[in-house]
Amino acid sequence: MSQITHLRQIVQVRKKRAGGYATVDLIKPDGSIRKREKPLVVHFPDHVQGAATVGSLWEVSGHERENSFTVNDFIISEYTIDATEIHFLKPSGKVLSRWISGNIKGIGGVIANRLVRLPNLAELIEKRERSSLLAVAGMSEARLDRLLDEWPDDTLYDTITWLEEQQLPLGLGEKLSTIFGAEAIEKIKEHPFLLMAMGASFEKTMDIAKGLGLTMADGSVMAGVAQHVAVRYSQKTGSTVIDPQSLITGCSQIIQLPAPDSVGDIAVDHGLLVKVDSGYQVYGTALMEAAVALFLSKAHSRLAGTCSLAAGWEAGLTEKKVIDALEAYEQTLPFQLTGDQRKAVVGSILSPICGISGGAGTGKTTILKAILGVYQALAGGMAFYQVALSGRAAQRMAESTGLPAQTIAKLIVDHIGDGKARLPDHLLLVIDEASMVDLLSMYKLIGLLPEATRVIFVGDTAQLLPVGAGLVFHALQETFVPFFHLTQVKRQGEESGIHRFATAIRNGEVVIPPETKISLAKSDDCSIEGDMTLNRLEQLWREAGGIESCIVLCPVRKGEMGVDGINRHLQQSNGFQRPKTYYQDDLRGWMPWVTSAGTELLLGDPILVTSNNYDEAADIRNGDLGVITAVYDSPDEEDGSVAMAEINGICIPMTPDLLDKIQLGYAITIHKSQGSQWPTCFVVLPPEAGHMMDQTLLYTAATRPEGRLVLMGSGQVIKSAVDREYGVAHRKTNLKDRLTGLDDRNI
Repeated sequence: MSQITHLRQIVQVRKKRAGGYATVDLIKPDGSIRKREKPLVVHFPDHVQGAATVGSLWEVSGHERENSFTVNDFIISEYTIDATEIHFLKPSGKVLSRWISGNIKGIGGVIANRLVRLPNLAELIEKRERSSLLAVAGMSEARLDRLLDEWPDDTLYDTITWLEEQQLPLGLGEKLSTIFGAEAIEKIKEHPFLLMAMGASFEKTMDIAKGLGLTMADGSVMAGVAQHVAVRYSQKTGSTVIDPQSLITGCSQIIQLPAPDSVGDIAVDHGLLVKVDSGYQVYGTALMEAAVALFLSKAHSRLAGTCSLAAGWEAGLTEKKVIDALEAYEQTLPFQLTGDQRKAVVGSILSPICGISGGAGTGKTTILKAILGVYQALAGGMAFYQVALSGRAAQRMAESTGLPAQTIAKLIVDHIGDGKARLPDHLLLVIDEASMVDLLSMYKLIGLLPEATRVIFVGDTAQLLPVGAGLVFHALQETFVPFFHLTQVKRQGEESGIHRFATAIRNGEVVIPPETKISLAKSDDCSIEGDMTLNRLEQLWREAGGIESCIVLCPVRKGEMGVDGINRHLQQSNGFQRPKTYYQDDLRGWMPWVTSAGTELLLGDPILVTSNNYDEAADIRNGDLGVITAVYDSPDEEDGSVAMAEINGICIPMTPDLLDKIQLGYAITIHKSQGSQWPTCFVVLPPEAGHMMDQTLLYTAATRPEGRLVLMGSGQVIKSAVDREYGVAHRKTNLKDRLTGLDDRNI
C-alpha cells in the first residue's frame, strides 16, 4: 500500500494493548465511524499513555504502516499509526455524541445524538436537571445516573490541556483534578513541586518552575530542592530522617551554590518537610511513622476485653492460665521447648503487642505452632493471620504451624479498597521475617487492622534490613514493646560448622571455614572453595543434588560469576536442546520468550518470581521459586497460557503477562533468599562484590542452608564483610522516638 499520512485525525480508543498501543476507531467530522478493512492501531507516546483510556478521543498526526503476523497459522494484518503529534480532545458537537455512546454504558448512538441536540446539554448535566434529561426519548433513570456519574468535568480537560502544554504525563490530570478541583492549575503554579508527589521528575518540575518565572530566591523552589534531596537520601540509605548537614550539602550540590543553613526550615514552612529532633522528614514519611507509632501504642495499652465482643476472653486471662494451657499443649508436641521458648510463648500471649527475636535456627518459626496452639485453647474462635514479606517465608510458616499464611502484600490487596472484605474486629497477626518489613508496608497493614488487634513480630536483627525505607522491628526494641530473645540453636547442633560460622559473623568475628575437598562428601558441612569458576561450581552443584536440593546465592547480578552468568551456565549445562517457551508476538508471530536478563526459558528450568501477582489463577509472590513443567506449541485457547510451571507445589498456567515476572532460578540474589532454606547453599563471593557485602548480607546467606554451606571466593571478601558494620547503624529513623514519646504520654 502507498504510505498514508494522517493530519489531525480524530480517533477514539476502543481497546488498550501493552506497550502503549491501542486499537482505535477513525471518527469522521459528523461523529460517525469511518470503516477500514483492517483494524487500526495507534502507538501513543509515553507521556500520554496514562490518559489513553477506553472511550477517550484524540487528535492524531503521524504515518500509517501495515503490519502482518501469524496466529495459529492464520495471517492477520492491521494498520498502525505512529503518532508524531497527539492531543487529548474535549468532545463537542457531533463528536460528543461519539464520546457518549462510547463511554456511557446503555446509551447508543441514537440516544446520544438526541442528547447532543439539546442546546444546553452541559449546563443541564452540571445542574443535574433530571426531568429535562429524562424527557429525551430513550433515556431511563439508570442511563441518566451513569451519564451524570461519568460526565467529564471541565476542570479535568483544562488540567490535561495544561499538562500537554508542559509536556507532563497526562495521567496526572485525574489526580490533580480530584485533589484540587477547579484550582488544580493555579495550585500547581503556586507550588510546582507538588507535581513530584504525583510522580513527575525533579528535573521536569524544575523546568516548569523556571518557566513560571521562579528562581532559587523563591522559597517554594528552595523547599522543593530540599524535598528532592530528602527523598533521594531516603532512597539511597533507607533512612526516614535526613540530618541537617546532609540536607544542606545535598541542596548545595543541586543548586551549585551554598544552600542557606535554614533550608530545612524553609521546606518546613512550605509544608514539604517536617522537623524532628534528629533532622527533617518528608511529610508523608513523618505521617506514616506517627500513624504506626500511634496504632501500636493504642494496641499495647488497650484494656483487656475491650473494643470487640470477641475479645472478652482477655478479661480473665492470667499467667497461670497461660502456663497451664502451655503445659497441656506441650504433651502433643514432638519436640521439647527450651526455657527461652516457653518464656516467649507465655509472654506473647500475655502481651497484646510483642516481639520474638533470635539468631537463625533458634526455633522462632517453630514455636509459633505452640503459641497458636495455646491461643486456640484460651481464645476460642479468635481469627489468626500469619504473614511474611516473601512467599517462601509464608509457605514455610504455614508448613510449620499447620495454619494458612500469606504475604503481607496479599493480605493488603485482599482487604484494602472498595468492595473488599473487612477483617474481623478482633484478631491475632503474626509477622514473620519482621526485620525486613519496611515502613510503607507496616503503614498499609495498620490501615486495615481493627482496634482489638494483637500482634507478634518475629525476626532477627542480624539479617538483612528492609529493602524499602524505615526500620520497624529494630525500632520496637528498647520501647514499651516486650521482646523475647531466643538463643539456643535448633536447626543445626551447636557443633555444626554452619552454626559456628554464622554465630561468628553475628558477633563481628572473622572465621574462615576449612577448604572444600575434592568432593563434598569429604568436606566439612561449612567450607570455602578457592577455585571460584563456573565449572567447579557446576561439579559441586551436581554432587549436591542440583535443582532438587540446592541453590546458588550471589550478592551481584552482573559478571561471569554473578547471578545472570551462573544462571546461563547452569541452564546450558542441563542442555539447550530442551523445548523452549514461546509466546505470540503481534508483529513477528510465534517467538521464543526472552527474559529481561536475556535468557530463554526451557522445559525443566527452575524459575524465580520477581513481582507479585494477585490473580486467583496465579497467586504468586516476589521471591517464589518454581520449575517450568510444560511448554505449548500454541497459546491455550481458554486462558492464553503458553507454558505451565509448578510454584509452591501448585501448577500455574503461564501467560505472557506472568512470564514477564519470571527469571531463571538456578541462582538468585542473597536478598531474594531471605526467609527460605535449602539443604545445600552455594554462596558465590566474587571480588567485585566486596564493596557491597556487609555483616547482614553475609549472615543472611550463611543462615539459609539446612545441612551444607559452601562459600566460593576468597577469605578477604569474608573479612571485609564482617568488618563492615550492620547497615542499621547508618539508617536514621524516628519511629523509636515516636514510640517512646507516646509511651511517656500513656496513650
